[in-house]
Amino acid sequence: MTELEELKLEAEAILSLRVKTICQLYGGSADNVGSGEFSKDEETSKHEQKRYEKGRKEALEIAIKLTSQFYRNAALHSAFDFCMKAKDLAFATIIAKAITFDRIKEMIVQEHAEYFVLNDGRLDPTVAAALGPLLK
Repeated sequence: MTELEELKLEAEAILSLRVKTICQLYGGSADNVGSGEFSKDEETSKHEQKRYEKGRKEALEIAIKLTSQFYRNAALHSAFDFCMKAKDLAFATIIAKAITFDRIKEMIVQEHAEYFVLNDGRLDPTVAAALGPLLK
């Protein structure tokens, strides 16, 4: 591996960690959106939803640009978990389909068996995940 290739890989590692940090930074808003804690306070609810969406956008913009399969999958896993905190099953399903590492897929199924199953190596949403966005 050339020095330039090593530097590019290091930059991808840093960007993958940036995605994880963004998800942690906005994680409280994702929790609030998912729990509906502020559903009776329209102003706070809108603020938390906007904050969650901003974090999701930032995280995904970085993750999809990563060229290293390893770091892209790690970043997508962080973004997936972030969306699941917010109970954003529509985005979580899209992200799940982009994940290519079997170990991460298995972890998702273990942690979210109600919403995702493995079919021939693919992560597929269950009926609960497919109906979730429609029930909001």
